[in-house]
Amino acid sequence: MEDADEGGLRDRDLSDIIEEMLSGGRNPVDKLTRLLRVASDVLSSPPRQDAAPEAATGKGFLETLAHIVTLALDDSDMLARHLSAFAGDAVAILQQSGDAVFEPSPKDRRFRDPLWRESPVLRGLMQIYFAWNSHVQDWLDAQPIEAADRLRIQFVLDQMKAALSPTNLPIHPSAIKRAESSAGRSAVQGLKNFALDLQANRGMPRQIRPGAYRLGETLAMTPGAVIFRNEQLELIQYAPQTDRVHMRPVLLIPPQINKYYAFDLKPQNSVLGYLVSQGFQVFTISWKNPGPESALWGIETYLTAILQAIGAIRVATGADKVNLISACAGGLTAISLLGHLAQVNAPLVASHSLLVTALYPGNGSILEAFTTAGNLELARRISEAEGTMDGLDLSHLFVWLRPEDLVWSFWVNNNLLGRQPPPLDVLYWDNDPTRVPARLHSDFIDVFLWDVFRTPGRQILFDRPIDYGLVRVPTYFVGGLEDYLMPWRGIYRAVDAFGGQNRFVLSTSGHVQSILRPPNLANTEYFVNDDHPPDPDRWLLEAERRPGTWWVDWTAWLRGHASEERPAPAALGSAEFPPLCPAPGRYVQERMLP
Repeated sequence: MEDADEGGLRDRDLSDIIEEMLSGGRNPVDKLTRLLRVASDVLSSPPRQDAAPEAATGKGFLETLAHIVTLALDDSDMLARHLSAFAGDAVAILQQSGDAVFEPSPKDRRFRDPLWRESPVLRGLMQIYFAWNSHVQDWLDAQPIEAADRLRIQFVLDQMKAALSPTNLPIHPSAIKRAESSAGRSAVQGLKNFALDLQANRGMPRQIRPGAYRLGETLAMTPGAVIFRNEQLELIQYAPQTDRVHMRPVLLIPPQINKYYAFDLKPQNSVLGYLVSQGFQVFTISWKNPGPESALWGIETYLTAILQAIGAIRVATGADKVNLISACAGGLTAISLLGHLAQVNAPLVASHSLLVTALYPGNGSILEAFTTAGNLELARRISEAEGTMDGLDLSHLFVWLRPEDLVWSFWVNNNLLGRQPPPLDVLYWDNDPTRVPARLHSDFIDVFLWDVFRTPGRQILFDRPIDYGLVRVPTYFVGGLEDYLMPWRGIYRAVDAFGGQNRFVLSTSGHVQSILRPPNLANTEYFVNDDHPPDPDRWLLEAERRPGTWWVDWTAWLRGHASEERPAPAALGSAEFPPLCPAPGRYVQERMLP
């Protein structure tokens, strides 16, 4: 049977996997007990009252479920009408009367197998499922509720729709055919995969196969060397690929919760490799994956480490300033650095490229819609109790924002079809997170709760209150048209908040894919508009749609801040900062999962 026993699973019996799961060193009961103790402590504590007006105004998941029940009970006549209509359609479907036709969208890949239409039983089940979806949606559309409540309820109902799809059941025709053709081996392999997920992936279906990629060999391949290392980071310098390079270098500050190589996946979609090919001197930070012993590392710890790295870059290149690139939590860190530098009047940064990062609360994301002061405090206390915030838990949370694509499709592939997940570089990176020290996690929560970037003096760094209105660094903002984590309208709100010649560009994909838009990618485009009207929708209405990648526009902008050109250096590093090891370095190799 093809690929049923890939990924190093040939010699492992299902009983062995279950025995390891039950008798292994991890004790989930102990962890659950600790978390329940923390939750009890938070619930018994008085709520904090110092949040900014737009911060933590959401409602929790249980509260949203209660709201759904309340809506159903408050207008039972409406509920009865929709249930009656659904019952009528279900009867028509079962009688095959042709009065009710509910079909999947042509873009819905779950029902591609022709047996879903050829088998009367499967066709009926499929149509009843879509009839239920249709009437549930009609019921919600008829509710006179606020937009934020509608967003939350829609999310909950979408989770139910995705989970209840008949394609998730063992009667999936592709699963049955595969089991027959393999004499049942695919079904056994599916059980093995499920047991392994329970044991090693916290119950979530794996999105990657073990060993699908090797850093430095099949991912993170851009040639370079680590020229500086401290407790928090390694600094990688990339080898020039042009005869001449711009004097001022570029430094990437990646998110602390993720590894930097999202910007250096394969050569054909590597952001860092592209910048090197365009004649820039390129450096990146590779964060250390901290453990509980690093619980007290906060934002000041990381800013100190970055300043040390910038010092090494200035020595290695002779440049006066650097151009920063950052994203997500790395963006919050970079802005904090700019605020500190402005406060102490240290002009070390020539420009900043801020990718898919909303700086203010109230950005319209689904995660924020469920964010309350209580669950933020609970998250803070959990990381304090554990010493770190677990990046894998956060990664598993994010996949539920796209359950059909990122959860249930892998459930079908792994457990029903008995396959290993196909190799995909972005998902490999996404499943290779890091931990965040408890203090840094708490600092990020405060950045959000206190709305520090718009509230002068609310954040204290190195004993100085920070006024971000002093920041005058030109900034290139990038949003994603389909970004569900950081909606582009929320990103746009900060375009004119800082001084300097700022620019906003809208890419046309989701969160990470909005960044990964290489020149060789077909059918891609982006939007630009030199004006910055207050209304983001007006900005988009008046924007110019350009074919190709925003990378071209970005590098043209970046050249304006990269100073003159000079001959490319013959060697990496310097006498004071010689190469320590080849890229991608040591820190990036530390994985949380096998």
